[in-house]
Amino acid sequence: MKHIHDLWTSRLSDYQKELQKYMRYIFNGHLMFVLIFAVGGGGYVYSNWVMTLDETFPSGILIAAVIGIAVTMSPVYTYLQEPDKVYLTPLEGQMKRYFVNALVSSFFFQSYIVLVLLAAAMPLYVQTTGAAFSDFIWLLGVILVLKVWNLVMRWIMLRYQELSSHYTDLAVRLLLNIAFLWSIFAETPAWMSVMIAVLIIGYLTAFMVLTREKSLKWELLIDLENARLHRFYRFANMFTDVPHLKGQAKRRKWMDPFLKTPELNPAATYSYLYTRTFLRSDEYFGLWVRLTIIAGVIIGGADNLWLKVITALLFLYLTGFQLIPLLKKHELKIWPDLYPVKAGIRHESFKKLLMKILIVQGMLFTIINLAKLDLYAAGMTAAASVAFVILFVSMYVPAQIKKHHIK
Repeated sequence: MKHIHDLWTSRLSDYQKELQKYMRYIFNGHLMFVLIFAVGGGGYVYSNWVMTLDETFPSGILIAAVIGIAVTMSPVYTYLQEPDKVYLTPLEGQMKRYFVNALVSSFFFQSYIVLVLLAAAMPLYVQTTGAAFSDFIWLLGVILVLKVWNLVMRWIMLRYQELSSHYTDLAVRLLLNIAFLWSIFAETPAWMSVMIAVLIIGYLTAFMVLTREKSLKWELLIDLENARLHRFYRFANMFTDVPHLKGQAKRRKWMDPFLKTPELNPAATYSYLYTRTFLRSDEYFGLWVRLTIIAGVIIGGADNLWLKVITALLFLYLTGFQLIPLLKKHELKIWPDLYPVKAGIRHESFKKLLMKILIVQGMLFTIINLAKLDLYAAGMTAAASVAFVILFVSMYVPAQIKKHHIK
């Protein structure tokens, strides 16, 4: 068993080194500043909103739904690799300690999410129910036990190859988690919590019996681990180059109007290429969507004019800064180098596209203010956004292109 334990220690150490290598790029000074501001601004808006609530607000179901989703999403980090399906399959009988370590590691890696969510939910819970903040400890204990149950259930269900079984289990666990947490946070009669707890224990016991004779699905475990790492690399690729990341594009038919056939003009060559790359690539278009939604929520919930304007500018900067690597997306391919166009057109086309992307984002922030009938904030946001985008694209982007020697 010693060599299996050594394998686990080695895999975990390699994963942590890989994580640290990219995290220092992800949490650079720019992002940390924006995150601190976003958390501060979001906390300010949230605290003001909580103070307006009373005991009639259905906080129990809201908290149960948010935390229930978090505990239901319980992937098991196995750190398995492609060669393992050949070399470790014969040793499956000796792998029990390895997979127990995987479950324990997954629990500790994911518990901080539960801790943060419960800490954020406590002011709402106290305000609407009259409970005390001292209840935090026992509530955390209950939720962590529920997290353990979800991880064990997820591991048991991984012995089924059929995806339909996984989706059904996910739906059942989500319903049970939300129902149990609602019975706790809504302070329902104790018998209701006990009844749901019995269902939870029965569900686990039934599948432990049903899967007793089933073997591990090595290919499924390895595919899930590869998919998890791919998601992390896609995120890290927004901040630095990830050499072994495989690109992924999606067909988005509803965006075809934005991808009209380019004019027979050399100046439109790179405009079409980068527009198509942005719209079809999850790592860039998905980034734009996520940052726009986060900023929109903060702006929509804020009452302070300067908080709205600064949020808009910060997220415009964060979006633009992380879209600059789009310019290098095709630099390792031979075909763009064969285009019969002048070298400077590439940079100019990219800057024009980036300006359009950021202007659209700024206008969405403006529309959010208009929806709240705050015309002054809308005007200030629009003016500040346009001015920022012009300065960013005309001064900051060329400096970054020169600094990183982007051809």
